[in-house]
Amino acid sequence: MSLVVKIDDISDDEEYVFDLVEKPDYFKVDPEEGVLKKDVHVQGSLSKVGREVLLKGNISTEMEMICSRCLEPLIYKVRSNVSSRYVTEQDADSLDLDVELHASDIEVEYYSGDQIDLTQAVYDQMMLSLPLARLCRKDCQGICPQCGVNRNKENCKCLDDDSIDPRLDVLKTLKDKLK
Repeated sequence: MSLVVKIDDISDDEEYVFDLVEKPDYFKVDPEEGVLKKDVHVQGSLSKVGREVLLKGNISTEMEMICSRCLEPLIYKVRSNVSSRYVTEQDADSLDLDVELHASDIEVEYYSGDQIDLTQAVYDQMMLSLPLARLCRKDCQGICPQCGVNRNKENCKCLDDDSIDPRLDVLKTLKDKLK
C-alpha cells in the first residue's frame, strides 16, 4: 500500500475513509531519532472543501529509541492524531505573502496533479509525537558520571562519595554561606 490517494477517489459530498499500512523502511527516519520497529498504520478520512482537501486521522507504530539517561534501548509506542489541509500549488502561489500567519496555516501541505501524498504529514506528526525526554522508565537513575555504571542494574560506590567536582566547589561555598 501507499500513502498516496487519488483526488478522483475523494467525493465532493462524502468523506473518503482509508486504512493504510506502510513498511518501516518507507520513512527515512534519522537513526539518532530512533528506528521504526513496526509497520506504520494510518487510519482516517479525507474530505473536499472546494479545491482544498482536509485530512483527519490516527497514526500508530512502535519506535526503538535510546534512553536519554542510561543509554539502554527502549520501545516507544507512537499513538498520534494527524490533521492537515492540502491546497493546490496553484492556490498557494496566489496567496498573499504579507498576511499574518495563523496556527492553522502550519498544518498546510501542497499537492499538484491528481493525487495527494500523505507521507510528509504522517512523518511530521510521528516525529512531533516523540517525547523530548526519552526515558526507559520514569525512575531511570541513568549512568554514574564518575564510574560509568548503569545505576538501574547495579549500585556504585560513587553515590556514597561526597566528593564535588572542583569546578563546582565555588557554588558549594556560596550555598554554605546562604544557610
